[in-house]
Amino acid sequence: MANIRRFHLGSCTGGKCECPWVLDNRPLGVRGPRQRVRFQTQKEAQRFLTNVQHKVDVGEYIDPATVPNFGDVAEEWYLSKSDRRPSHVASLRRRLDKHLMPIFGAHRLNAVRVGELERLRDCLRQKSYAANTINHVLRIAGAIFKFAVRRGYCSTNPLDRVELAHKPAQELSLDGGCDDPITPDNILNPAEIRRLLDAAQPGFDRTIFMTAFITGARQGELLALRWTDLELPTDGPCRMFVRRSLQWPHLTGEPVRPRFFPPKTKAGLRTVSLPAELAAALRRWKLQCPPSQFDLVFPAADGTPMKWDHLLRTRFYPALSRAKLRRVTFHSLRHSCASAMIAAGAPVTEVQHQLGHGNPAITLSVYSHWFKDTVGGGAVERLAAMVLGEEKTTASGKWALSGHFSDSQHAANLAIG
Repeated sequence: MANIRRFHLGSCTGGKCECPWVLDNRPLGVRGPRQRVRFQTQKEAQRFLTNVQHKVDVGEYIDPATVPNFGDVAEEWYLSKSDRRPSHVASLRRRLDKHLMPIFGAHRLNAVRVGELERLRDCLRQKSYAANTINHVLRIAGAIFKFAVRRGYCSTNPLDRVELAHKPAQELSLDGGCDDPITPDNILNPAEIRRLLDAAQPGFDRTIFMTAFITGARQGELLALRWTDLELPTDGPCRMFVRRSLQWPHLTGEPVRPRFFPPKTKAGLRTVSLPAELAAALRRWKLQCPPSQFDLVFPAADGTPMKWDHLLRTRFYPALSRAKLRRVTFHSLRHSCASAMIAAGAPVTEVQHQLGHGNPAITLSVYSHWFKDTVGGGAVERLAAMVLGEEKTTASGKWALSGHFSDSQHAANLAIG
């Protein structure tokens, strides 16, 4: 079925020539496709033949002529993800069209090598893409190859041998510190929050900014909040139930429209206690809130769901400008809530629940800087008092929403009359 022989070129003079060796083979038998491959040495040809025969024996051989293009398989893989969250599907589409299709779309799967994938990694790194973004692109390519192996389009996944991007080492500053994922530059401290609320327009703006900071809810969760998700009695505890999130995904071939989904994680389904001051502000806003088809707490002026970019451009950024504050994202209000809770001595599990994180390790990793700053808060002294019987009075460390900050910065000061 197979033979290996030297192929003498027309310019060959005989003797110890350097003409190539040709493997002539029909891996699938006499009725199968013919395979003719050149090699520099006879040993290389023999190794290739042995490898092919092994794949035939275990049922993994695929005729190179039938291997489809990367682009065709990528589209087939993308269609298989249509049942995922639309925002995720839209993100996959953007990554494919921007990074993978232009480079590998016309190549056969078996022509995409480890080196080419690592060159893509290096190219994205030179363009200052973050390591997480680079690895996301590479994992999409890996998922496409995994899909192809499962469907029998190819036999190997080159991403198994690709080295992912690593976060570069951070240069230490002169004081020995380094940049943190969330720094004081991209959050607002209590005094700045007060300035923001003072500069915000009464009604919608002031209420949503206050709710975002006190509850730590995500922007999509606030814009999807319905009045039935709030319990606002005048003589009892008030609560907010986070049950859904609003998204405006851009899907190919479909009109952009508001879509409601469960929160980002299972832990995002949570109940948040509301302080009396915030509950009073929400009751006042309810009297002014425009009627909405979805009974939304924070709708657009015509009652339809509000787009997040409209909230930023027409309400949040102008309020920051009037307050003479640096431009931060709306998500910074969530980070500001978490950092204030930590500074006030809240345990990590309480911060985790408030933010809807699925694991306290996420809370610790994101806000590690603030937790490190709470070291030395008197826990050792309290432990010694319990075990050794020392009579020493220390702060309880218990945190409450109404006691978010120091005595001069109570959350009551955030209420707007």
